[in-house]
Amino acid sequence: MTRRRWRIQRVMAVPANWQGTPERFYHFLLGYLVPLALWQERRGVMEIAVRDSGPHNEWFKLLQPQTSVELMPPGMMLERYLSHRQERVVFHDWDNPTRFHRKSLALARASIVGRIEPVGFPRERTPIITIIERKPSIRHYRVRDAETPGGAADWRSIPNISEIAEALAEIGHVTVIDTAGLSPQEQVSSLLQTDLLVAQHGGGLSNMLWMESGRSVIEILPPRPPTIDAIFHNLAAARGLGYRAIPQVDEHAPVDTQLVIDAAKNLLESDPAHVPTPTGSWPMRLVRQLPRKL
Repeated sequence: MTRRRWRIQRVMAVPANWQGTPERFYHFLLGYLVPLALWQERRGVMEIAVRDSGPHNEWFKLLQPQTSVELMPPGMMLERYLSHRQERVVFHDWDNPTRFHRKSLALARASIVGRIEPVGFPRERTPIITIIERKPSIRHYRVRDAETPGGAADWRSIPNISEIAEALAEIGHVTVIDTAGLSPQEQVSSLLQTDLLVAQHGGGLSNMLWMESGRSVIEILPPRPPTIDAIFHNLAAARGLGYRAIPQVDEHAPVDTQLVIDAAKNLLESDPAHVPTPTGSWPMRLVRQLPRKL
């Protein structure tokens, strides 16, 4: 007699992140929410179980209306995955910065942006410049439950960010925000209307996903290991955004304000001319940018 194994009907969406955890915003947004939104659009599944992603759980509310979401602790998800007791889909390596796929990002973005209430700010002729400031870590990353404690200004900061903001105000309307303190709807709305995003290397730069193609990004880039140093270069390439990297001596060193101003003027004068080429050799780059199966 064959024993029937009891299975749970709700589909389990499993993140298999590249060098990180979905508790960190970059890995959550590019490695979990983007493929999850695409998969749901293609398959129409409305009852899903997702991995508890700490402070980012609010983003699941931007999935399709009427979606029923169950938050599942990582240990329980692992047990269900290994025991094959629940139907599942696994998102492998979507946050790998060498494999960003332009069309997939655009489709996921359109799916989520379409459910955001427009803020209704009047469109000004003056360029809209958004600066992301890294403030101290939110409470989640300062308690024992965090998978990787710390972050934000504890890891990296720009001590002269006020000076940079004041200088940029000469060429555009400047807003300084801390994305960690904003709701998902506020983050998306802020970046939708941004012409130029300025931010230090870190998860906040992932919000360039919401910008309109043809806009621009300046990354303040302290020394990073290979591949990691090109994360946002490659994301800008996949999104069709102008891009400049401004070097920073170390994670907490002042940044040359004049370099930022010169880059901003150059980008705003001709955004499309500064869209970067993805890193890597042409044959490998072509293979890596093939669309993923869902």
